[in-house]
Amino acid sequence: MKALVKHGKGMEGLTLMEVDLPEIGADDVLVEVKAAAICGTDLHIMNDTYLADMPVTIGHEFSGVIHKVGAGVRVWQAGDRVIAEGNVENCGTCFNCISGNANFCAGNKYLGIKADGVFAKYARIPARLLHRIPEQMSFDEAALAEPAAVAIDAMLVKNSVQPGDFVVVLGCGPIGLLAGQIAKAAGAGKVMITGRNSALKNRFQVARELACFDHIVNVQQEDPVRAVREATAGKGADLIFDTTGTSAALQPAFDMVRRAGTIVAVGIGDRLVEVPWARMITEVVKLHFCRGTTRQSFAKFCELAADGKLNLGPIVSHKFSLQDWQHGFEAAESRDAVKALLIP
Repeated sequence: MKALVKHGKGMEGLTLMEVDLPEIGADDVLVEVKAAAICGTDLHIMNDTYLADMPVTIGHEFSGVIHKVGAGVRVWQAGDRVIAEGNVENCGTCFNCISGNANFCAGNKYLGIKADGVFAKYARIPARLLHRIPEQMSFDEAALAEPAAVAIDAMLVKNSVQPGDFVVVLGCGPIGLLAGQIAKAAGAGKVMITGRNSALKNRFQVARELACFDHIVNVQQEDPVRAVREATAGKGADLIFDTTGTSAALQPAFDMVRRAGTIVAVGIGDRLVEVPWARMITEVVKLHFCRGTTRQSFAKFCELAADGKLNLGPIVSHKFSLQDWQHGFEAAESRDAVKALLIP
């Protein structure tokens, strides 16, 4: 089968090539991939700013249909529509594994990074990682499960959005657009999203279409700190969710958050961000770094989606064949795409 394999440095080291069909074990399933979304991590792997175990088929956001089940699989059968967590391998015995955070396991092998992923016709997935796609959901929409689960884990599992909260989402990319909906579903009173001039291409329009954002702020045209203070009568935001990882976005966040509020960081950006330490201690601000997904966050995604609380269609802006992966990556990297899918 054809698979998009990272095997060397740079974009030249990312090639669509013929590989063997994955072999499955007794507790695995072979999934026919129906839609696979391009993630920022995939771009980082292409550009060598995020290290993968080479050679490896990349891609970890997907939906598909079970093609074959291993001899020990009982709950699932061929034809089932599925999504899956990405924690393909871990030790199973360390503190993180037994406490439900296998994504923190030192021996974790994540789908498409340290284990062959889903930019291919078929993928091997351990049956323990599977979740059933809600009946009314398309394969394209279901391919957004993983980024949605990242936001759910950070906002609802590791932290808690309270009814009436004023939530600020920093960054107008796919995870940010999903996070706003998740916050509203959890009962947030008002949600603000921020972006730069590049979001004028299409992301601000999608944010408006989703109808979950009460304030949309272009930080290159408007002061986000003033916008938050005015919207909250000077109190500040209860929870700030950063998807950027950049100093440019995070520095204002320290002035946006309320006393005893929370800043949640999921974005990978700058290597160093300066924190006004003394002031944050005085203000008793919680700064929480979150990464990855858990079984609980995937299950919550399925629950919210089944209840009709997530509008996923507008976020999928571009679709490319796997053969045309380069144009897909270009659309994602240039931000012409909100979310681009590859269809094997």
